[in-house]
Amino acid sequence: MKPITFIAILACLTISNIATAQLGHFSSKTTFFKNNGHEVNQLDSADFIRVVSAPDSGSKLYNVNEYYPDKSKRTIAKSWNPDNMQFEGQATWFFPDGKKKEMCNYHEARKKGDDYLYYPNGKIYLHKKYLSDDEKIAGNDVLFLDYRDSTGTGTNLATDGNGIVKVYDDKFTYVFEEGQVKNGLRDGDWKGENGDKDTHMSFSETYDNGTLKTGKAFYSKENKTYTYTVREAMPQFFGGIAAFSAYLGQNIKYPGVSRFNKTQGRVIVAFVVERDGKLSDFKVLRYPDMLMAKEAVRVLSESPNWVPGYQFGKAVRVSYTVPINFTL
Repeated sequence: MKPITFIAILACLTISNIATAQLGHFSSKTTFFKNNGHEVNQLDSADFIRVVSAPDSGSKLYNVNEYYPDKSKRTIAKSWNPDNMQFEGQATWFFPDGKKKEMCNYHEARKKGDDYLYYPNGKIYLHKKYLSDDEKIAGNDVLFLDYRDSTGTGTNLATDGNGIVKVYDDKFTYVFEEGQVKNGLRDGDWKGENGDKDTHMSFSETYDNGTLKTGKAFYSKENKTYTYTVREAMPQFFGGIAAFSAYLGQNIKYPGVSRFNKTQGRVIVAFVVERDGKLSDFKVLRYPDMLMAKEAVRVLSESPNWVPGYQFGKAVRVSYTVPINFTL
């Protein structure tokens, strides 16, 4: 995974309920985005366009089609939610010239099963397999199965989970990471970099059958090396999900008007966990009524600081999405 801000969706989210609530009146929605996921208002400043249309007859899954600015296809997928992408089933990404870039399967908004990545020339370069939580091996939810060079051949490369693997950036301008795999898991010495001139970072890691033993990341701008034993750690409320649920239960106040109107449902709120653990940039993605939305944001904004997320030894800003249920 690239060293960028990542998104978490709390596990208790019941995706099907969100989708069902929208089916009656949704037609289509077009939005513009930068490659970093930030929404913009103008096509001229966008890197891609997302068009979400109503589910097909008999389905609860919204159709997602993304396009490059020249209107060539970028993504074809289906999502449980029209605003917050929660993919289900097969999703396919394309290079600007129309060749496949990646094809994988999703289950409940997470990659599940085979994932194929392609060179710009159309040949498969990497075959991975994503595991469910109960299938994880030594804490790993992904296996590296096959890796080939751009000709589709090559010796001493990974086959059936054993050999050498290289993982490129999206534009194939640099190698993000490379190393040995054994039975699909990282093993021995690995190295890589983020390829960013402004915030350049290079790292070296040592694995034993999928378990990270030591890691070092050098940040050129700081001229500083960070050591770590976990490459990526998601932010969390102090005490974990149980403590967070308890905090919400003790502090959420059911709006009086909503109770009188017998309104109930789920509020979906996105926010950022900052490097110091503070919460910021609240955005309500879905809500039964405005009073519930305001109450959810109020309680989250008053939350104690969280344990921040970490990546390659450094605290990072993390986008987070949580559901809050209001039930009579």
